[in-house]
Amino acid sequence: MKNYWKKNGFYVVLATALVVVLCISGIAGYRSGMKDKLAAENAAEFSEAENVPEILAESMEAAAANGNKNGASAGAANGNAQEANAPVAETFGEETEMVWPVEGDVLKPFSTDTTVYFETLDQYKCNPAMLIKADVNQEVVAGFGGTVESVTEDSIHGMAVTVDMGGGYKAVYGQMKDLNVKEGDVIVKGQALGNIAEPTKYFTEEGSHLYFSLTRDDVPVNPQDYLA
Repeated sequence: MKNYWKKNGFYVVLATALVVVLCISGIAGYRSGMKDKLAAENAAEFSEAENVPEILAESMEAAAANGNKNGASAGAANGNAQEANAPVAETFGEETEMVWPVEGDVLKPFSTDTTVYFETLDQYKCNPAMLIKADVNQEVVAGFGGTVESVTEDSIHGMAVTVDMGGGYKAVYGQMKDLNVKEGDVIVKGQALGNIAEPTKYFTEEGSHLYFSLTRDDVPVNPQDYLA
């Protein structure tokens, strides 16, 4: 055996080391391949899901319940709500200043002229909104007052609140949970809307954040141009 190891030991060690290196490379390659495969699957699903929002069941039930209420009572209640907010109500315009809906750095900037890299999708895309870094459970406030037009939930931006701020402007707050508002509510600047949720599967690498978009006559505009 001593003679065998003297003559062949080097080659045995070399062969063993080669097997170990190949195993490590294989595992790394497999993991990398799986990550690429998952990113590709997410990118494909993202494209399919992009224009298919689902209205929350709660919103539908609330709408049905409101429809069954006495019309006069509902009208009076809505009138009272608007009257109560009248002193602070404003119409959104080009010179309007919004408050930041959450405290955090800009994770992904608004960009419709150039593309932005999204890690989870492993893809460069135009971004018609801002992604603002925020912790899970962090409070989200209204950047500006208005009327809650809808509460929706989809696989991309999770639970989202759309606020009609007047003047053709609307704001969307996505990746949320524990909402404090519902469709039809009249809200004011700085009012708590809800909290930040875990990111949906299309943004796991980016981490928890607020999806914040602003449109004018349904055309995306840069929210950062209006933030104080």
